[in-house]
Amino acid sequence: MRISDRLRYEIFEKSLIDLKSELQRTQEMISSGKSILRPKDDPVNFSISIQFDSEIEKYEQYVRNTERLIMLGGYYDSSINKIHELLGRAKEIAITQASDTMNSDTRRASSEEIKGIIEQLVSIGNTEVQGLYIFGGKKLDTKPFDLNDDYSVTFNGTEDMISVYTDSGVKEDLGISGYRIFLKGTDIFSVLKGLKEALEENDVEGIRDSLDGLNQALSMTETNLSYVGTYVAKLERTKEILELRKSEIQKIQSEFRDADLAKIVSDFNALTLTYQTMLYAMARIQELNILNYLK
Repeated sequence: MRISDRLRYEIFEKSLIDLKSELQRTQEMISSGKSILRPKDDPVNFSISIQFDSEIEKYEQYVRNTERLIMLGGYYDSSINKIHELLGRAKEIAITQASDTMNSDTRRASSEEIKGIIEQLVSIGNTEVQGLYIFGGKKLDTKPFDLNDDYSVTFNGTEDMISVYTDSGVKEDLGISGYRIFLKGTDIFSVLKGLKEALEENDVEGIRDSLDGLNQALSMTETNLSYVGTYVAKLERTKEILELRKSEIQKIQSEFRDADLAKIVSDFNALTLTYQTMLYAMARIQELNILNYLK
C-alpha cells in the first residue's frame, strides 16, 4: 500500500503534537517536582498518593487541634496563677482582720478590697479568646459568670466540655470548664462572699471561719495548676508524635510521587532538541510543498 505525501505529513504533524504534549508534561513535572501528575500517568501509584494526601491532611488537622489546646493551656495557666494570687491576698486580709487589734473601720475597708477581688475573679472567669469564653464549658458563646448585686456569682456555663480529636480515636477536652476552676469541691465565690459579709458585720469568728474555705480554695487552685501543667506537657508530646508520623508519611509518599529531577531535566533537554528539529523539518516540508505547487 502506497502512503501518500499528505498522509506522511499528517503522521508527522501528529507526532509533533504528541511531542509537544510530552514536552509540556515534562515541564509540569519539573515545576511541581512530581512524577505523577494525573491518574493516567500511573493509576495505581496515583491512587496510593491520594490516600497519602488524605492521611497527611488528617494529621495536619490533629496538629492544628493540638496546637489550639496548647495555646489555651497558656491562657489557663496564667488565669489560674492570677486566681491563686488573688486568693492569697484574700487570705492575708482574713488573717490580718481576724486579729483583735483591728476594728470595725479597718474591717469595713477590707471588705471593699474583697469585693474588688470577687470582681477580678469574675472578669477572669469571663475571659474571651478569639471570641469564645474559655471557661464556659460547652457554652463557648455565653458569658459564664454573672456578678449579682449582693456579690454572689451565677455560673451560666456547663461542667462538661466540647472535645476534639488529637489522634485517630483519641479525643481531648477543648479547654477546662469554669465549674472545675471556681466551683468544684470549693465554691470560691461563696467563700469570698462569706468573708466580705463577715468583714462588713465586724464578725471576727466569721472572718476566722473563712480561712478554712480559703485554704481549700488555694489547695484546689494549686491542683488545677498542676493539672494544666501536666495537660500541656502531654499535648506537646502528642504534637511531636503527630508531626513525626506526618513526616514519615510524607517521606513514603515522595517515593511514589516525587520526580527524579536530574533525569527529568535531561529528558526535557532531549525532548526540546527533538521538538526543535521536528519544527525545522516541518518548515522544510511546507517550503517544498509550496515549491511543488508553484511548479
